[in-house]
Amino acid sequence: MAVTDRKGVASDQVLGWTISSGSFLQTANIKQEENVLWIGDSLPPAIIHANKARIVMASSAVFNSVKSGFDVAASQLGIHFLENGEEWLRQSFHLLNPGGRLVIDLAEPSALQQSADAKYIGSLPDYWDLLREIGFEAIFVQQIAVHSFLEAIEQGWAELEEEAPFPAAVNRFVALKGC
Repeated sequence: MAVTDRKGVASDQVLGWTISSGSFLQTANIKQEENVLWIGDSLPPAIIHANKARIVMASSAVFNSVKSGFDVAASQLGIHFLENGEEWLRQSFHLLNPGGRLVIDLAEPSALQQSADAKYIGSLPDYWDLLREIGFEAIFVQQIAVHSFLEAIEQGWAELEEEAPFPAAVNRFVALKGC
């Protein structure tokens, strides 16, 4: 699929995304030397070694001091546990380079109902609408269901509580910023 900007001008970029239900990092497809903005409180060990990518943990200081420069913004459920999760998504869009991508796992409300720490909760249509409103031009999503806490941990979703109602649904998004 060719990418067009808001004025309908086609770019030579071709999209070939695959959303992996087995691996967040496979979906993120972080390339060597890419600049990655990680949103959340903890960085998964696997991403630390991702192809010599430069990884910056998102913080208020990053949002206030950096105007752009990231190829990827990514999070595995971390957005749910930050104050003003919606604002973090908006700011991430502005920090992405043209053609950059947001790769994010966002849980369905039922998956987070046991977690008192979750501050930002929506459903698939809510997340989709927000990403379009923010300005992402191409949005891909796959809903992934896990049937046990062990499966949740294997996905990198340690934020889901052991007492969470299983099966639990999480939406894996890849959203692209236009050129």
